[in-house]
Amino acid sequence: MGHVEELVYAETDDGFLHAGVVIHPPDQAPAANAIVWVHGAGANFYLRPYILLARELAAHGVTSILGNNRGHDFGFFVGFEGHRPVYAGQGWEYFEHAPRDIRAWTDFAERQGFGQVVLLGHSLGATKALYAQAQHGDERVRGLVLASAPARLQKQSTLPAVLMRAQRMVRAGRGQDLLPWASLPGGGTLSAYTYLNRAQAHLDCFGLDRGEPLVRHITCPMLAFYGTNEEFMGTAHDLEYMQRNATNAPSVALRMVDGADHTYTGHEREVAGMIAQWIKLLPEPSAEGSG
Repeated sequence: MGHVEELVYAETDDGFLHAGVVIHPPDQAPAANAIVWVHGAGANFYLRPYILLARELAAHGVTSILGNNRGHDFGFFVGFEGHRPVYAGQGWEYFEHAPRDIRAWTDFAERQGFGQVVLLGHSLGATKALYAQAQHGDERVRGLVLASAPARLQKQSTLPAVLMRAQRMVRAGRGQDLLPWASLPGGGTLSAYTYLNRAQAHLDCFGLDRGEPLVRHITCPMLAFYGTNEEFMGTAHDLEYMQRNATNAPSVALRMVDGADHTYTGHEREVAGMIAQWIKLLPEPSAEGSG
């Protein structure tokens, strides 16, 4: 089965225009299955692993809507507020904007005839998808896929020494400046304000670091998985912990992809088949929506 690819755009309710791509089977029926993707930190809609997975999903009859959010790439110039330059991207994003970005793409999907969608987040995008659905409970989301969610993001976002430095920088009027390189696990950096913003958000996905996990607020079916070669993101033990805390989800499916890395290199067909099979088991889309 072939596929069709179309460059598209979606605008948020606060006027932010995002680019994206729709990859779908030929002659896709409007009522058929669609996935709204949420990319990871510093990624973008055209990241090769995402495109390869979306093409494989099209072979299973599933449409993919891959769109940028405000965390795409490391940084980009947005414009001016008065005389002050404004930046976005991984280094300068504010986490509370994630639900707006996701809603823009879900609205786009609805305008294309997809009244209900599966929401799929990868890496930090999984945290964003989980955060948005936990906060707002969009009834158009019939299922939630957490692909390699960072299980311990809350702890990584509250490292005491980094937190103190970021607070000092913000107090000194340097909140948009980057923290020293290697301030974060993996050797990266963020602006001081973005680091504090993550620390102040409730980003404990599974309940490993705090008492009230985001997954407890999810009321739609869930699929969560990791590759076995990305222990730095999460493990089978973390998935089991998440399943115990997802007490309001009607079903929670857990998978480990043997030999797969963080972007499932060489396992695209296997992962796409796994996702497509899970979608087939979901309740049929309905005009009334589902929680």
